Amino acid sequence: MKIWFNQSFSMRNVVSRIVSERPSVSLLVSAIDSRSPVRDVAPVFWEEPARGTVDYAAWVLDTAMARGVEALVPQRGKRGVARMLDQFAANGIAVHVAADADTMELLDDKAAFAVSMAGDPYLCPTFAVTCAQGFEDAVQALTANGASACVKPSRGVYGAGYWTLDAQGPLTHLADPDARRISPRAYAAALVEAEQRGEAFSLLVMEHLSGLECSVDMVCERGIVLLAAVRTKLDANRQRIQTRHSLIAHAAKLVRRHGLHGAINVQYKQDRRGEWRILEINSRAAGGASYCDEVAIPFCTTWIDVVTGNARPFEAEVDVEIIAVTRAVHAMSALAA
Repeated sequence: MKIWFNQSFSMRNVVSRIVSERPSVSLLVSAIDSRSPVRDVAPVFWEEPARGTVDYAAWVLDTAMARGVEALVPQRGKRGVARMLDQFAANGIAVHVAADADTMELLDDKAAFAVSMAGDPYLCPTFAVTCAQGFEDAVQALTANGASACVKPSRGVYGAGYWTLDAQGPLTHLADPDARRISPRAYAAALVEAEQRGEAFSLLVMEHLSGLECSVDMVCERGIVLLAAVRTKLDANRQRIQTRHSLIAHAAKLVRRHGLHGAINVQYKQDRRGEWRILEINSRAAGGASYCDEVAIPFCTTWIDVVTGNARPFEAEVDVEIIAVTRAVHAMSALAA
């Protein structure tokens, strides 16, 4: 069966695992970067067009047809592909996307997602703001009971645009910008200036969650959870991986509600009282999900088995601590290029 994984991040370990443990699968992989580390382990690899140069969903369909792809697992351009499911099906190509286009739009819009979670006990206190005064009001409401606040864009990945808000002066921020801390006054001043320039913005002001962070890594099949593991980040290098955890039931309820499919992750963090709060649902695998495979939780193979129609639930109990070690991988030589 020819299965295509398109542009994504942190796919090297996933592809390597699938190739070694499911040799009957014909795996095709593409990436924007011709030097992507996944190229070293992908049986078939090609370079994708740069962003903004083509109608991407149409290019995916044409490429899948030309290469005889039987199943597509889209990472880049998921919503566009999801809107063309009928065209893919008409050409005999099964598409394994996390959800329909509207659901993925909801999950990607953090403000809309927070509204959809109203009343959920795991929801972090959150205010959606689009003006400087709204920002100041939200910060005041959140900090009135002693909590700290933070701010981030309504849309974004990899923590881009995240700032913790505290009363330190601007020199403290300038001395250590990597700490991602800024005073509410300085941030509000920037918003006022943006308004004067006519710049629009959409932000979330939330309670700052100071406790542990975890990812519930899940493989699902049309709203049914087949595998779930909680990775709790204990420090910069150590993580605890558990298949029995109180958060799994909550995450599974969200999977059922949204009919999620394939590899996804649900992010949580503890507040200052140690209570878990949901941050977001990502309609993709987390970067560290492949750590599960290192402790006999078959995340990668269950994911590919969903695509081939051979997936079985994983129910074994695992509770281990791991140390994540970064290692260099071979990249194509610049001289050879």
